[in-house]
Amino acid sequence: MASAADARRIVSHYERRWLIEEYHKAWKSGGTCVESLRMQTRDNLERMVVIKAFIAVRVLGLRQEGISEETQNDSCKKILTPTEWKLLWVKLEGKQLPSQTPTLKWACLKLGRWHDSKRTGRPGWVVMWDGWFRLQDMVEGYPVMKSLDQEI
Repeated sequence: MASAADARRIVSHYERRWLIEEYHKAWKSGGTCVESLRMQTRDNLERMVVIKAFIAVRVLGLRQEGISEETQNDSCKKILTPTEWKLLWVKLEGKQLPSQTPTLKWACLKLGRWHDSKRTGRPGWVVMWDGWFRLQDMVEGYPVMKSLDQEI
């Protein structure tokens, strides 16, 4: 280190360490489980590692936005499309859509199958990952169901 500016730069990198650790958890073991991939060729493995890295970034972003005190009361439209949050609402709340868009915190907690009780902490990687993919299945199925309704 040659200066105070160098020291500040190093400290700022170290402050991001926990976010980097969380990303690695989302990517390697707790979320996409990239470490358990078994592919026939190196090229296929590299493709899957890159795809799962992007997915891990998305799931990390969902989780971080939902638990951040600065953003948790923002609209969930910040991370979900109108179709995504409406499907999530109808599936998990089982009642008519609200007049106002739910909060970011609500969306992230519901994706993580969180229930309001004293025993549950914040959603972990496995449930966030699972919730995200269940939501994507609903999003993919929605146009199909809509087209069936028109044919009947």
